[in-house]
Amino acid sequence: MKKILEKLEKPIDIAPLIYARIVLGLFITIEFTGGLFTSYGQTLVQPSFNFSYQLTPFIKPWAIPEMMYGHFLLNMILGLMMVFGIFYRWVTPLFLLSGCSLFLMEKALYINHFYLYSLILLLFCFLPANRAFSFDAHRNPSIRVSEIPAWIIYILLFQLSIVYIFAGIAKINSDWFQAQPVKLWLAARADYPIIGGVLSSNFHAYLVAYGGLFFDLFIVPFMLFKPTRKVAYFVCCFFHISNVITFGVGTFPWFSMAFTALFFPLNSFRKWKLKEKLPPLGFKFFDYGKSKKFVYAFMIIFILLQLILPLRPHLYPGNASWREEGHFFAWRMMLRQKHGSITFTVTDEQVGKKEIVNLDEYLTPKQIHRMSGNPDLILQFAHFLENHYIKEKGYEVPSITAQNHIALNGREIQEMIHSQVDLTKEKRSLLPYKFIFPLK
Repeated sequence: MKKILEKLEKPIDIAPLIYARIVLGLFITIEFTGGLFTSYGQTLVQPSFNFSYQLTPFIKPWAIPEMMYGHFLLNMILGLMMVFGIFYRWVTPLFLLSGCSLFLMEKALYINHFYLYSLILLLFCFLPANRAFSFDAHRNPSIRVSEIPAWIIYILLFQLSIVYIFAGIAKINSDWFQAQPVKLWLAARADYPIIGGVLSSNFHAYLVAYGGLFFDLFIVPFMLFKPTRKVAYFVCCFFHISNVITFGVGTFPWFSMAFTALFFPLNSFRKWKLKEKLPPLGFKFFDYGKSKKFVYAFMIIFILLQLILPLRPHLYPGNASWREEGHFFAWRMMLRQKHGSITFTVTDEQVGKKEIVNLDEYLTPKQIHRMSGNPDLILQFAHFLENHYIKEKGYEVPSITAQNHIALNGREIQEMIHSQVDLTKEKRSLLPYKFIFPLK
């Protein structure tokens, strides 16, 4: 144990941490503010209803659109301040709060890399990333250090490794082995000029599926092993750039390439135009002092949670891509393609009223699409309709049913939700829902 602690606390160059703050902080800023110019932002502004996470129902979009736009703008300002190390100790927690609250405002917009960026920001709240090459260090030279404990870089690499490895484990299923979701994703690229036919071919689908599986499972050990590191990083860049060309997926591929570079030797980063900007090695070591026990305790809890949370899908019955239970926060990326339809019927026998709900009055097309294949979102919207029809349409005891037919990964369309179940009688829960039909 003593040797492990000595290795974790071994002084190392601060350069890779400065690199991480600048380059990766910039990508986080772009992602957290870029939503303002996409359908992501519009989904937070336009609808009269937003889906919430079960543990954070109190986090909602701003009621005034201008406030919502201001929230995006705040992210940009805080993100740039973090990049330049301006009032870092205050700005980073505020950026975490601002960015994470934006992420939690709409469950139908869940994106894995928004979750990853929130975790990275949480870690940075505890890291001395402003102790060199920053506004703070320029303003107050006494805080400058040249070396940090080795575990600081290890924890960043741990978080990246968790994403890769669990993403690979999640791909070990029959649908992925048959390239089913990949075929559907790539079929939509058939109209690409020149390369459309190649992209949408069966051969390419299997190449992407098995290539993605092996990449996720083995990129971490190959980056850790010095003889294969350079080749592995080339493969990493090729893989992520291919995803940019084929799928887009925002800043995540670029972020991943930049982050994966942290596996390279520490002196690589001091050469990255930082040599003249950083204190010389041996100048000063950063010590957490009295707060060390608290920081270590937090990091241990963080590590345990990151190892446990991705296992949640295995605690639920059936196919997680079908039922969606445990699907979020588990690095299950690009595993399912769903299409189908959903119709809500509100009935009140006491007052003799019955109505089929016009979903466009309450939700955006993106929300409707995401909800149609997610039982928890369906249930949450049913509860909203119950209250809405009582308050706004004169219903007294409404019952709400949903006719929901979904096709998963190219299968035949089948019913997902029991159409005779009154959803107003069902409670949102982290336990398995009983009103979901098993996947055929």
